[in-house]
Amino acid sequence: MKRLSLVLLVILLSNGCSSSNVKYTKIDESYIERPKAADAEIALTQDKIKRPHHVIGIIEANLGKDARRVELNALMIKKAREIGADGIMLVEYDIDPTVYVTNHHNVVGKGPWKHHVVSRTRQVKIDKTATGVAVVFK
Repeated sequence: MKRLSLVLLVILLSNGCSSSNVKYTKIDESYIERPKAADAEIALTQDKIKRPHHVIGIIEANLGKDARRVELNALMIKKAREIGADGIMLVEYDIDPTVYVTNHHNVVGKGPWKHHVVSRTRQVKIDKTATGVAVVFK
C-alpha cells in the first residue's frame, strides 16, 4: 500500500509540475551559476533589497489559472537555488491581461448576477505569472 501511494504521489507531482514554466534570463554574462544547498535561505520581496547586491538576471514563473502566490514563489525560489542567487526582489504578480481585456465578459458574464457562461463560449487559457529580479549579495 505504501509503495502504491508513493508511486501515485510521484505521478501526481510530475503531472502537476509539467504545466509550470520557469524562465531565467541572464543579465550579467560574467556571472557563473553555482547551485545553492537545498536548505539555503533565499530572500524574496516585492521591495528593493537594501543590502548591497548585484543583479544577475530575471526569473519568471508561469502557472495555470488555479495557481497561488505561494506556488509561484516556490518555483522562483527553486530556480534561484539552481542558479545560485541569494535573493529575488521587485517581485510582481500578474494575470495575463489580454485574457481579461478581450474575454472577461464572455467568460464571467455581465450584470449584477455574475455567472459563468463558459459552456456557451470557447475555453480561454489563463496563466498567472510572477516575475522577479535575481540578485547575489556582495
